[in-house]
Amino acid sequence: MRDPNTTYATLSGLPVRFELHWPFHLSQSGADWYSLHGRVWLDDGGPLHADIAVNMTQTIKEALPSLEPEHAEAVVINAIRKDLDNKQLELLKSGKRQPVPVSSRHFKFKSNRLIFARADDQQIRDLLLRKAYWTTIRSGAAAQAWMADPIDALYVNSAPERLLESARALAAEGLLWLEGEHATSLAALLEKSYDMEAALKHALGELEAKHAFERG
Repeated sequence: MRDPNTTYATLSGLPVRFELHWPFHLSQSGADWYSLHGRVWLDDGGPLHADIAVNMTQTIKEALPSLEPEHAEAVVINAIRKDLDNKQLELLKSGKRQPVPVSSRHFKFKSNRLIFARADDQQIRDLLLRKAYWTTIRSGAAAQAWMADPIDALYVNSAPERLLESARALAAEGLLWLEGEHATSLAALLEKSYDMEAALKHALGELEAKHAFERG
């Protein structure tokens, strides 16, 4: 199981951290799905978060070896990230529990694969830089971010090796110090705080505007 303090990033620019309350349980409403409760934090040191109920359909359950964390955690985290990218979740200081469906919309039957997003080289580069930057901001200068995390690889529909290749390029530019598959932010990356904060504020602003519009 991953470190629960791991910082992840969304493709839209939000640094996030997850609290997941295992195990999955059969829906109490009689519906044919399994639910997992948890919370996703905006990992900028502030109070914004979303309480969530991840609702997995029978189709996805049958596509996984089990609903234990070692098999289902990546699916859960990436379904939440996708809903943030699609502005389906609202980040609040407090609020109601919000549903996150994990259904056949995430599954490609022809290839028998889960797909959450398709990222190009620039998006993968940005994702890794944000992960390293926000890990440092929250945990300190010596904190390391896993560049070949299989959860990230599944999220961007790629392989860990492709992410690691991108991290090596970032290290060659002097932005990261890479030890094996783990990276530490260098001063040149930390000096990009304006860009990182701007990406966060832009993504959060679009998220808030969408939900404000829906509330009328």
